[in-house]
Amino acid sequence: MAWTLCSKEDVTLIHPIQESELEDMWSDTVEGLIRQHMGQPNLGLSEVITNELHNGTGTPLMQVSKPPLLSVQAVRLNGEDGLTLGAGDYVVYPSGYIHLKYQDFPQGNLNVSLDYTGGAAAVDQVVRLTATAMIIAIINYRRRGGADASIKWGADDKKAGEPTANQEFGLTTHLQTIMKQLLRRPRARVR
Repeated sequence: MAWTLCSKEDVTLIHPIQESELEDMWSDTVEGLIRQHMGQPNLGLSEVITNELHNGTGTPLMQVSKPPLLSVQAVRLNGEDGLTLGAGDYVVYPSGYIHLKYQDFPQGNLNVSLDYTGGAAAVDQVVRLTATAMIIAIINYRRRGGADASIKWGADDKKAGEPTANQEFGLTTHLQTIMKQLLRRPRARVR
């Protein structure tokens, strides 16, 4: 689904191009690269998941399969026909976890069933700017006809024994550089 992380208007506000010249494939490609880089396949999308089965672990914490978590509709213990917990019996963490307040998820194989809305419908402004900048990079590359794909760039500060001073700088390198400079990957803290 094209144009979910940024809009055609975002691109035309920064770069002089007609909206009709913007191709949906550029947006699909950029959004796929950003989702892969961030490790969030549902970034900018929301999806309703029903009857997602999990193994009970004997702990009060359960992680959903498609984070981030927007809302939880139902938590059922001991399978689909088992005990349905009320909204006051658990805490929902947007990072993708459900924490039971008064009990643990019972141990068992596929004995917990979840209904929830996963994904992130709201897009962070930095992600929006990154997607816009990457699409503009594609537009600029296209207008040059790919001429910079064969250009070799040399750096003055290379010393003996270091990798070669020549490096290729094409479209893919440019897109990766934009992502690395603007986007911070979410990292788990280990205590």
